Amino acid sequence: MIDNLLLCVGAQKTGTTWLHAQLKDHPQIGFSHVKEVHYFNTIHNGSILLTTRKVEHIKNLIENNRFALEKYLSDLSGGREVNKGIHKLLSPVDDDWYIDLLNTNKVYAADFTPEYALLPKAGFDNIKAVSKNQKIIFIMRDPLERALSAIQYFYKTTGRDINTESNENIINVAKKDFILNMSQYEKTIKNLNESFDVKDVLFLFYENIMESKKDSIDQVVEFLKIDSINIPEKDLNKRVNKSEKYIFNDEVINYLYENLKNTYEYINKHFSNVPETWKKL
Repeated sequence: MIDNLLLCVGAQKTGTTWLHAQLKDHPQIGFSHVKEVHYFNTIHNGSILLTTRKVEHIKNLIENNRFALEKYLSDLSGGREVNKGIHKLLSPVDDDWYIDLLNTNKVYAADFTPEYALLPKAGFDNIKAVSKNQKIIFIMRDPLERALSAIQYFYKTTGRDINTESNENIINVAKKDFILNMSQYEKTIKNLNESFDVKDVLFLFYENIMESKKDSIDQVVEFLKIDSINIPEKDLNKRVNKSEKYIFNDEVINYLYENLKNTYEYINKHFSNVPETWKKL
C-alpha cells in the first residue's frame, strides 16, 4: 500500500502540466516515470490509454533493445532476479502493479492524470484502497475556455485540420466526455467531497495560478506540508503545451455555453474565489 499518494486529477487543459513541471524535482515528491499513469480511468472508465502506452513501450523495447527483453525472459524462466523496469511493463495491470509502479522512498508518490476527473465514486474509493493517505489537487479553468482549448488540442493531436471542419463536426467533438463532461466540474467536486476529507482536497483556479504563480506554488506546498522551493522566475513563466488560438464560431460557443450554465452557477455558489474573468450568468 502507498503511504502518501498525491494525485492531480485534472481537469485537462487547466495547467496540470505546468504544475507537474514546477514540482517534478521536489526532493519530497516521487513522480511516476510518466506524468499521466491512466491507471484508475483504465480500470473504472474503460480507457485504452494505459494499454496503448504499454504497447508502445513494448514495441520500442522489441525494436531497440531486444537483448534486454531476451535476457528478461531467460531470467524469468530460470528463476533469477529480473529487470524490474521490464517486469512492470509486461506484468498484468492491477492494484499491486500500480502500487509497485509508484514505489518511492520520498514523502509522496505522485500521479498527475487529468482523466481521473471523470472517475465515478468507485474510482475514488479505489484510490483510497491502494493508499493510506491521499492528497488530491483539482484545477479548474473557465469551463467554456477549457472546453474550447480541449477541442483545439484534440484536433492538433489527431492530426486533423480544425480549419476545414464544419461547425456540426466540431460540436460532435465537443460532445465527447473529455470535452464537455470534463468542463462540468460539479460532478467531480461532488465525488471528491464524498470520498475525501475536506482537508485532503485542494481546489485551484487556472486563472488565479497564472496571475500569481509563486503564490500558487506556495499554496500547494502548504497544502502538502512539504519544504518550500525556490523556483526561478524563468521556469515559473515557462509556457507548456502552447498552441495558436483558433477563433470558434458562435454556434459552437453557444452550444457549449448552454450546456455549461449549471457549472457556472454551481461554482459561483460554492466558491468565493472564482476568477473575475470567468463568464457570469
